[in-house]
Amino acid sequence: MSKHYFAGANTPAGFFSYYDNILPPGDTNRKIYIKGGSGTGKSTLMKKTAGIFEKRGFTAEYFHCSNDAKSLDGISILEAGIAVVDGTSPHPADPQLPAAIDEIFNASDFLDTAYIKENKDSLTELLTEKKALYERAYGYLSSAIEIHRLNEIVYENTLDFGALNTRILEVLRIFDGVKPNNAERGGSDRKLFATAITPDGIKSLVNSALKAEKIYVLNGAGAMGITVMLDSVQKNANLHGLNTVSLKSPLNPVNTEHLYIPGLDTAFITSNRYHEAAIETEAEKIDFKAFLNTEVSRIDSEIDYNNGIFDELLKKAIKTMAQAKSVHLKIEEVYSEAMDFKRMHRAYDKILEDMFE
Repeated sequence: MSKHYFAGANTPAGFFSYYDNILPPGDTNRKIYIKGGSGTGKSTLMKKTAGIFEKRGFTAEYFHCSNDAKSLDGISILEAGIAVVDGTSPHPADPQLPAAIDEIFNASDFLDTAYIKENKDSLTELLTEKKALYERAYGYLSSAIEIHRLNEIVYENTLDFGALNTRILEVLRIFDGVKPNNAERGGSDRKLFATAITPDGIKSLVNSALKAEKIYVLNGAGAMGITVMLDSVQKNANLHGLNTVSLKSPLNPVNTEHLYIPGLDTAFITSNRYHEAAIETEAEKIDFKAFLNTEVSRIDSEIDYNNGIFDELLKKAIKTMAQAKSVHLKIEEVYSEAMDFKRMHRAYDKILEDMFE
């Protein structure tokens, strides 16, 4: 069954990437970097690759683009140690071990370069306009995070750490009976995103990314103690030699929003008004408002006021991203018109055939 994530995110500091985690470090047998401009068919080649592996019984992971969730930044086949990734800006992707593991497939080789040169001035203007719009969007996000931090301060000042720590210790009992393995190195933590701020609004892939036998739903904001709990669980899992997948917040890529422990098939999913968890199976729910040492009604007015300003800035950022996306689509149209897709697919099919020799 396929899983869906974001490898990069639009954040208050600009585009942020955990691109190196599309395949866990040390587990890579082959990595293909597809180079080429917008509209040259990179996503189509990735989807084609994943589809072929899925037909052969493999599980594919899809990494969606935070600027267009219908497009892909990459795919991976964990069992085979194979990944295909977008190797163009803003993705910080360049081969580390050419020929040994990494190879480049250049979609630009199949462009009508004369047509592109004819449209050089138009493309340059469009690219300049797109970059300016994204700078404005990141500016709005930067202002929004300052308001968001005001709410974090309110929650932190009213947090009952005694009650929170007691609950964390109860949750950590999931490791009872787990004998530490690989003790010298410990488990590894794979960092990705399940939520992204996109031109089409906030998109959450959490229900695809986190399907597990045991699920905890954490209701509330990160500063209510959710971040503290998830960090504690992740560190304890790694100390026991268990690998983890930490799904980070696009507002602050250091903070964990959701967590998965494959070795225990256990997931922790944060649910709030920005990404509600739609859980089909039975889950244990933890309401983090219970760890605030004051009546919620006493701080509601301040929280609501700040939320209103934050939402307005977030909407403005998303609207500006949507304008940038419309410009991006015009760039794609020019490159798509210049592409010889049939010849490109014939060339790429040789790479696919080589994968299964």
